Amino acid sequence: MRVNGATRLLGLIGDPVLQARTPELANELLEQRQQLGKYIVLPWHVKSESLPGFVRALRITENFDGAVVTMPHKAQMATLVDELTPEARLVGAVNVVRRNSDGRLEGTVLDGEGFVGGLLGAGHSVIGKTCALVGAGGAASAIAFALARHGCGSLYLLNRTETKAQALCSRLKTVFPDFPVEVCLSPDCPIDIAINGTSLGMRPDDALPMSHALVRQSALIAECVIAPEMTRLLTLAKAENRRIHTGVPMLTAQLKMMLSFMGIT
Repeated sequence: MRVNGATRLLGLIGDPVLQARTPELANELLEQRQQLGKYIVLPWHVKSESLPGFVRALRITENFDGAVVTMPHKAQMATLVDELTPEARLVGAVNVVRRNSDGRLEGTVLDGEGFVGGLLGAGHSVIGKTCALVGAGGAASAIAFALARHGCGSLYLLNRTETKAQALCSRLKTVFPDFPVEVCLSPDCPIDIAINGTSLGMRPDDALPMSHALVRQSALIAECVIAPEMTRLLTLAKAENRRIHTGVPMLTAQLKMMLSFMGIT
């Protein structure tokens, strides 16, 4: 690897970024392609209140090509870029940004396709499955739309703020009017896949994102949190003899898509 004045800058924007695996995995992929040095992925720790100013700086950074956007900035980034893909507009969130030649920033969201792709890569199809999704933010919304698109049998949305879950439910029904989606879940309903679509689990003192009861009534517990790979939720699920699926496949499944969106073929 040789970083010089011709190196094109890519980044990961989040708060925090200390635990982030995207720079490591993306740079490994670039190295495999013999493109590391031509491009490099850097971690950028940016607070929410500083994000608008940081985005303005990216527009005028001539050697910046794009960035991955992680928690908690996905929804806010959708309001700051100049253009959204139809998927990002639908979901209301952005997890990848590219800088076009005129300096305009365009955003898309790949979390949903990455999550479903990660499940498929591990041998877990969503077709016809009953799923429970905790969360209604950017990542969770993207996952909800992807589940509907890929043939999920039914979906239950669970969120601390019920109005946000209701809003996501309404958006889903607008696009997929025949898709069975609800915001309540009975304790005797068997769940094929229970998904944590929140950031809970990134920090050691985080509360569990779902109840013990939901873990026990679910066949597979799936995470979106990437680091730590074994969250408290997955540790609990394993102790309850549930099958588990970590958040890492969600990232690895979308890395190539992310680089492609940023113009790196």
